[in-house]
Amino acid sequence: MKLKPSQSAVENARVVLPKMARKYFEAGRKAIDGKRPPEELHGFRLETKRFRYTLELFRPLYGPTMDRYLKALRELQSALGKVSDYQAIQRVLSSDSEVQAQIEHALRGKVKDLRHGWRAFDSEGQLKRWRTYLAGDHSKPKSKGPTRAASKKVAVRVAS
Repeated sequence: MKLKPSQSAVENARVVLPKMARKYFEAGRKAIDGKRPPEELHGFRLETKRFRYTLELFRPLYGPTMDRYLKALRELQSALGKVSDYQAIQRVLSSDSEVQAQIEHALRGKVKDLRHGWRAFDSEGQLKRWRTYLAGDHSKPKSKGPTRAASKKVAVRVAS
C-alpha cells in the first residue's frame, strides 16, 4: 500500500483501498478455488488480516457503514482461523492415526464451510460494491432536512 504524503488520508483511502479490495478478492479467488490443499489457505488468512486491519485504520473516515464490511471480513477470518486451528491440531497429534482420521474429517468440513462463506462473500457484484464504497466520499455530513416522502406529505398538507 503506497500512500502519498501530499494527499489527505481521505484522498489516499479513496485511491488505495479500492485497489487493495481488488487484490484481496483476486487472492481469495485463487486461494479458495477448490483445487488447493488447506495448507495453502494460511497465506490468504494473513492477507485477510492485513486487509481487515487496514480498513479498521481508515474506519473513522468511512463511518459506521464500514462496520458491515468489517463484519464480513471478520467472519471470513474466523473461518480461515478454524481451518488453521485444525491443521495445527493435526500436526501436533500426527502419531495417532485414529485421531488423525477424525481431525481430517473435521478439517474437510471446515474447508467446505470456508468455501461456502467465500462464495457468499464473493457473490455477484460484491467486488464492485466494495470498490465503489471504498472509493466514495464519506466525509460529507448527511442532510438533516426532511426526506422526499416527508416533503411530499408536507406539500400535500399545504395544498389542502
